Amino acid sequence: MDSTTSTSKKRRIMIITADESVIEQIQNNTNASFIKSIVLDGNGDNVEVSQSNIRTIQAEAQSLPAKKQKTGTLTCVVCSSPANGYNFDAITCESCKAFFRRNALKDSVELECRRGNNCDITIDSRRRCGACRLAKCLKSGMNRDRLLTAEQKAVKLRKIEENRNLTTLTHSEPRKDNQDEDVKPIITAVHSDAPSPKSTNLLLVKDVADLLPNEPPSEKQGLLSLKDLQRVETIQLSYEQRIELAAREGLPWNPTVHATTLLDHINSHSVTALRLLSFFKQIPEFNDLNVHDRVTLIKYNLMPLTILNCTLSYDVKTETIQEAKSDVPWDSSILLTVHGDQIYQRVKKIFESFSRIAKYDQRIIQLALITLILTKGFSANSNVSEPILNDGLAVYRAQSYYTELLWKYLETVHGYGKAIHIFNELVAHFMSWQALQNYLARNLPKMLTPAEMNDLLPIMKSLINIQ
Repeated sequence: MDSTTSTSKKRRIMIITADESVIEQIQNNTNASFIKSIVLDGNGDNVEVSQSNIRTIQAEAQSLPAKKQKTGTLTCVVCSSPANGYNFDAITCESCKAFFRRNALKDSVELECRRGNNCDITIDSRRRCGACRLAKCLKSGMNRDRLLTAEQKAVKLRKIEENRNLTTLTHSEPRKDNQDEDVKPIITAVHSDAPSPKSTNLLLVKDVADLLPNEPPSEKQGLLSLKDLQRVETIQLSYEQRIELAAREGLPWNPTVHATTLLDHINSHSVTALRLLSFFKQIPEFNDLNVHDRVTLIKYNLMPLTILNCTLSYDVKTETIQEAKSDVPWDSSILLTVHGDQIYQRVKKIFESFSRIAKYDQRIIQLALITLILTKGFSANSNVSEPILNDGLAVYRAQSYYTELLWKYLETVHGYGKAIHIFNELVAHFMSWQALQNYLARNLPKMLTPAEMNDLLPIMKSLINIQ
């Protein structure tokens, strides 16, 4: 190596920042010929900008009209500035969201008000007193538990990695004889008094059996990859965003209004239905399906999934179901009034079984919702004849992908034995629910008068198959 090569060697420093003033400071105080910038635009494309044309781009940017601001109607419950959606169970702006994430877990001694804990928190004054701002965050419904979940993600990822290593070691060990017996209930877990499910429903059970061979499952089948883990995280985020997205598109029923009649209770379910639909619209594999197939799956599968969805909003202490803090809690006594104690107790038993799984791990329920919306014939409604799918193979592939993802998540996070037990419960209780939901679907129209039938919201007429 000659001397010119060694002396020409330069140190390179990378600065990643969203603050344009930092870049300007460096440009003004440094030899500009050595500076090279890369701008990342909102679409994720990289636009390389050399120093020679930075000034030109800045001049063009200044000449362009100001970027149009979003005209949403959401207002931050903490500082009253424009909000971007639900954060930690409350509608907040990005600033209050970031503030809560930084400060919600701090000791009260760390934040102290110098003005008697009575500061007015507005968009202009929100930075002046952290103690009063945090107090208003909590008073406005922001939930520390949500933050705890976020903060524990790193710990959970580490545990997953430990489970991955442990499972890899146990795969080399011989399988115990009694493990074969654990697999059998997946195929036979149907109550004797329940009617036989449609043959298409057995696809889900068959897929599960394929993932549970007699020999130990392979790493591909039993362990989450990094891509799989990212998908599970995205699904959880999509589920949390469903309430805001549905509100933006408009709801046919006001969730803050008390339902007093059976008609009101049925129409109020349109809110849950549209929120679920907003969740499914964020799933790429669902959105890529033929549009007529998506309509078929929604029309015949969405209503049976409401019982599963409600478990994610169920408060065990108060025994209430409430998706958003502003919602009126759903009153389950309407089931007792309309259908009698026997049906009510059967529904309650199934719901409590699903609730135990939801309390144990909500992501299991979220993955199950996607798997079942993609299951042709899941509704088991004998009163209607479902149309044939235009591209059944695409639906089957999407359903198989999420069935496998659900299983791999269960096995990786909760272990092989626990995964079998949970999947047994899911399949068994869903089959019981199919039979019971079939009864409810056939009898519900008989409970309404002709005038009430006309007053049903269009979406509810479609979902409960009333012409």
